[in-house]
Amino acid sequence: MKKNSTSGKIYGFISKNIATILLAMIIVLAVIFRFYQLNTLPPGLHPDEAANGLDIFRILENQDIRVIYNTNGPRESLFFFFQAFFVKILGNTILALRMAPAIFGVLAVVFVYLYTKDWFGRRTALLASFIMAVNPWVVTISRDGFRASMVPLMIALVAFFAGRAYKTQKTWYFVAASAAFALGFYTYTAFFMFGLVVLGGILYLLLLRRKWVISNIKQILISIGVFLILIAPLGFTIITQPGDSAARAGGTSFLNPSLNGGNPAMTLLESTGKTLMQYSYYGDENSRHNLPGIPYLNTFISIMLLLGLLVCFSRFKRVKYAAVIGMFFAMMLPAILTAEGLPHGLRSIGTAASVFTIAAVGINYLLVRWYKTFPLNSLARNVGAVTVIFLLFLTGVIGYRQYFVAWAQDPMTYEAYNENMVQIGYILNTNNSQNKFLIAGGYESLPTEYITHNRSKYELLDVKKLQSQPLLDQPAFYIFPESSSSKEIIDILQAKYPSGQFTPHYSGFNDKLLYYTFQTNQTNGQ
Repeated sequence: MKKNSTSGKIYGFISKNIATILLAMIIVLAVIFRFYQLNTLPPGLHPDEAANGLDIFRILENQDIRVIYNTNGPRESLFFFFQAFFVKILGNTILALRMAPAIFGVLAVVFVYLYTKDWFGRRTALLASFIMAVNPWVVTISRDGFRASMVPLMIALVAFFAGRAYKTQKTWYFVAASAAFALGFYTYTAFFMFGLVVLGGILYLLLLRRKWVISNIKQILISIGVFLILIAPLGFTIITQPGDSAARAGGTSFLNPSLNGGNPAMTLLESTGKTLMQYSYYGDENSRHNLPGIPYLNTFISIMLLLGLLVCFSRFKRVKYAAVIGMFFAMMLPAILTAEGLPHGLRSIGTAASVFTIAAVGINYLLVRWYKTFPLNSLARNVGAVTVIFLLFLTGVIGYRQYFVAWAQDPMTYEAYNENMVQIGYILNTNNSQNKFLIAGGYESLPTEYITHNRSKYELLDVKKLQSQPLLDQPAFYIFPESSSSKEIIDILQAKYPSGQFTPHYSGFNDKLLYYTFQTNQTNGQ
């Protein structure tokens, strides 16, 4: 009897708390997908990530606090401050740059659940958060050290707090929504397009909900004040330094003559088509954003996204459906309005806060219609539910295999994350030579510069400087990556130091030649 009683209590507890248990499992999945092997995947460091690290040194060592940093083109700074916390604790390691985005990736799953639950109900929210937790495109960017990884979280925060403010009319929700909206502009340039969604929401309230606006005018004025205070530093920087602030966006725009071939209209049409098809037909070819060419969504989720869009458009007069559609298409604009590297998973990452919600709306609609078709046939109802559960299980399996197996074992992944320059940094850190020289380009050497910061002293040379460098009267250590200039560098060093020793070094992953070292042991080249 006691055993049956205990089993009954456990069953009762599970039945009563099934949604909470499922959400906890989804969060655990999100943590696993974002933190498992984070110290080795991605397997290197891209120069753009390393540039963040170099700015972080300025923050930590020189208290150089800015709204926008220009080490590697104009980049908003909020993300760097979170990364700086981990660099302070873990040192100038690759893992330190990737902890913050992984955390933001988990939080994005949580807040996508919260806003979707508030707008569309608990089942839709569980579906949306699960799909997002295991989606390989989002996982890839959540594990990169790029500031774009914050955008889905910031959009989900605004959506949740704004939804709660609209429903509850509580002041603190207004303040939280305006603060999240303002801080989002400090994350990544693409977030600016989310302003169109907020503007649309304001126009909707002014035209169709005037009584609500009048009754909440105090909270609205407070939220506007909070927004203006928080956005002021960025606004001042953009006004006083317009060239620096807009340089990156202007360089990739479809209006750029060097990219549009003199036909901006056709370029815009092509970029729109590529961006729309990236979810279900052909995805980003850049290994830093995606397994090259693979659509961001599998077949089942792609079909559900299409169904969800049809449902949302059919209910467009209801504000929540119009809002989620607005979020989706507005956050595609950062990719659509560019003409370089399309499809572009990083510029499109803002759609992640809505694309999974829309797909979940489609799945939920499918289940509802199935249950209405078979109101009394429990076998048919269960078959439908089990089929959806099985397809979701496959979605998780596909997500894991696509990132941790296919992407992790793709040689292009190692090239995308500059395996050679990372290994060069480790060699420089362990080499005890008094005279050390790295022969590489400035941008190319950023990962090495980050890894060796305060750990190794060396001089950066290009081929021209190497050619004119006087012969050294002490032993020297040269290191340089395999490139089109390698033969020229080898010829120069052999001519200068005939008795020097060359050593090629290969990847431990696929035996690809990565870099050379050259050790001189003679004086004055004799």
